[in-house]
Amino acid sequence: MSALFDKFLIPTAVGLVVTGLAAAAGWLYRCRRITPTSPRVLRRFCLLGTTGADGTPLYYETTRAPGSVVTRRVGSLSQRFELTDAPLGDGTYAAEPLDHL
Repeated sequence: MSALFDKFLIPTAVGLVVTGLAAAAGWLYRCRRITPTSPRVLRRFCLLGTTGADGTPLYYETTRAPGSVVTRRVGSLSQRFELTDAPLGDGTYAAEPLDHL
């Protein structure tokens, strides 16, 4: 019985363990490759309620995702804006003010 155990059972058990580890490593590799990463897209946001010295709206370009909060200087004050995914007619996106001056 011992010879049968040494000849078949141990190599079979080792083979199953190695096969299981290889399958787990392959699964982890595929999961990591398949996981979608959002591409970083440069977007232009119009800072709503702001104007420059010449009267034109102020814009902010970033790769940050909608929902992010950014701080910009408007005149001599810092103001926070939330980036949205709401498109405006000129091809930009809206950045809504969070601080009321």
